[in-house]
Amino acid sequence: MATRLLVKFALILLVVGLFAATLSAQTGELYVNAGGMWPTRMDTFGDNKIKAQGIYGLKGGVFVGPNAELEGSFGYLNHFEPGNSPNPLNMNTVGTFGQPSVMGFMYDVNGVWNFGQRQFLNARISPYLVAGGGGLTAEVRHGTSAFLQGGGLVPDADGNLVPNPGPTKVIHDGDTFFTVNYGGGIKAMNLWGPVGLRVDIRGRTIPNFYHSTPTWPEATGGLLFSWGQR
Repeated sequence: MATRLLVKFALILLVVGLFAATLSAQTGELYVNAGGMWPTRMDTFGDNKIKAQGIYGLKGGVFVGPNAELEGSFGYLNHFEPGNSPNPLNMNTVGTFGQPSVMGFMYDVNGVWNFGQRQFLNARISPYLVAGGGGLTAEVRHGTSAFLQGGGLVPDADGNLVPNPGPTKVIHDGDTFFTVNYGGGIKAMNLWGPVGLRVDIRGRTIPNFYHSTPTWPEATGGLLFSWGQR
């Protein structure tokens, strides 16, 4: 637990440091974005999956060469929870009905390779590829845990309610998972002074999410603020 918290804290410090460096760097970028994510089903969760939902974030990059860029990324998910009820009566871990909402906070450190610049309609256009890793931390609202699978009471053959005998998975407030992301996009820089546009499409995988490996595509778009020349 202590090692996990230390790694998470170090990642957050690095991302914050990259944002600060972006604002003061001779050559840097800041990307304010919003979009969506669409998780795949997980067989080990009874064919359930994390809800498809909006994603909101901030990315900051510092160029370390003509094409290479180091990027820090932060994203927010409002409902990091299954799309279907984890048990028939949707009972939660304190014995009442309805699961507490679970938020997800994502933070990454990524490497970006920009494929030069092209002029198009008086704009500087640059496609890119990106890959990196980081973490996703869950925050359980109004509680300390929520069922992801199983739990609660179910009727037996005689119609009596008994504890759910099936597999149970519980997410706790502060649980953190390692994630990897990969993809690319395109930037249109300096459309209005330092302001441009960016579109980003990438995949994200959690290699070990309670013995499952959820994967989803993320698509975001937003404003790109650029400083310096390269």
